[in-house]
Amino acid sequence: MPVIPDLPWTAREIADGPGVVYVTHLHLRRLRDVPAFFRASLAIRRQTMRSPGARSLLLRAQPLARRFTTVSWWDDEAAVRAFVRADPHRSAMRRWGPEMVSFSNRSFPGEPGTVPTVDGAVARAA
Repeated sequence: MPVIPDLPWTAREIADGPGVVYVTHLHLRRLRDVPAFFRASLAIRRQTMRSPGARSLLLRAQPLARRFTTVSWWDDEAAVRAFVRADPHRSAMRRWGPEMVSFSNRSFPGEPGTVPTVDGAVARAA
């Protein structure tokens, strides 16, 4: 059970079509890095909310376990590529990549008009 409630966001308007859903798992090496990583995660969340083609985002933080999960839903792969190449996401991944025990990222087609949940998306991406 997460200690922090999931942080959701959904765009006011969602484009037609299935889009693409990304599930990302991040596991930090050290507990002392969690506060700074969480701040970086919130900045990336704000970036997502401003990004063209972003439909929804969920952030699940399990700070004592040093684990973070995101589920994002995008119009298409081009929107995702533009997002990951922009700051703060780009610089955060360079900064935090070496501090992770593990990182995984999977994608699958979304369902038109259905905002993905963390549990549903994690199960589908497995």
